[in-house]
Amino acid sequence: MKVRWSKTAVIELEEIFLYISERNEAAARAIVARIERVCTQLEQFPFTGVATSEDETRMLPIVRYPFSIFYAVDEGLDEVVILHVRHTARKKPATDDPVAG
Repeated sequence: MKVRWSKTAVIELEEIFLYISERNEAAARAIVARIERVCTQLEQFPFTGVATSEDETRMLPIVRYPFSIFYAVDEGLDEVVILHVRHTARKKPATDDPVAG
């Protein structure tokens, strides 16, 4: 499967980088790289994450960092859509249409 990032997820990842880089740019790069690596692994293991209460949405925590990836698997299109990248202290993301996001 291929991994596709929604516009929302791209913006959230950029915001994470900008926020952390104000304090420590090397740490920001390391965290973003880890998030991207985990998302790449979803190409081979798309059902690794835990099913959530939202239809078709799965959640995968980022080990070592307080972030979670919210994503959907579209077997028909053979793709994983990254919907959100969230700090675990933030509230649950609003429901997004994985195609429009």
